[in-house]
Amino acid sequence: MTIKFADVNVFYNRKSPFEYLALKNINTTFESGKFYGLIGHTGSGKSTLIQTMNGLILPSSGTVETDGVVLQKKTKQKVIHQAKAKVGMVFQFPEHQLFESTVLKDVMFGPMNMGVSEEAAKEKACYYLDLLNVHESLLEKSPFELSGGQMRKVAIAGILAMEPSILILDEPTAGLDPLSHDETMQLFYDVYKKMGITVILITHDMNDVLEFTDEVKVMAEGQLAGEGGTADILTDSHFMKHYNLEVPRVIQLVQDLYEKGIVLNGTPKNTAEFIELYKEWRQNNA
Repeated sequence: MTIKFADVNVFYNRKSPFEYLALKNINTTFESGKFYGLIGHTGSGKSTLIQTMNGLILPSSGTVETDGVVLQKKTKQKVIHQAKAKVGMVFQFPEHQLFESTVLKDVMFGPMNMGVSEEAAKEKACYYLDLLNVHESLLEKSPFELSGGQMRKVAIAGILAMEPSILILDEPTAGLDPLSHDETMQLFYDVYKKMGITVILITHDMNDVLEFTDEVKVMAEGQLAGEGGTADILTDSHFMKHYNLEVPRVIQLVQDLYEKGIVLNGTPKNTAEFIELYKEWRQNNA
């Protein structure tokens, strides 16, 4: 479940007037079983980076090793297929990928396409639909009869049913209202905890990065600008300002209090944790 980048460069439109170096000498590792945030402005190289993990884009030079499968410039399609089987990708609006006549058939499609028997595919589909709290009464319904939230759960179950060892979330809460946003992120975090897989979250929402991820990698102009523990990166005001990254609301509040002489005992990941730390400070300074 580990992903290793070694001296990876990616060129677009090589040997043309439009040649562009999209990734520049990337050396980094996504370790097994961790929840990562991958952040950076549009055009920083995030999308190219994730597409090299499953062979959608091959390195122009260097290697990407995805859970033991090595991808490089002239990797054959058979090997690329092995990498794709290890990486599940949840794009924006995953419910737009639904197409089968029933919920059950839609979730079974991926495993069966990978060679799993119909009986085993059904077993996997039922397991992951249950994991995402999709009631069994919905299994024979058309996915297009469901609510938007239910459709999204079915689409995600279809990805999980292929049992990837790495799950990439590319702006997974795009277009959702605040309540649905919170529910969706909590859903992914619960899946991460239950399955023990490596998760990579690509988002512009630094509040989600702070609350859910263990480590952060920052991309800028095709290069790895920084990496480290989430709290270490997001509380580095100089670094965040240099790369024009938004500071999470809770971190900004902690920093404002610090300037007023109020020093909390720890770094909260969300509002609830902030309230508890602030209560603790008040009790100790009553």
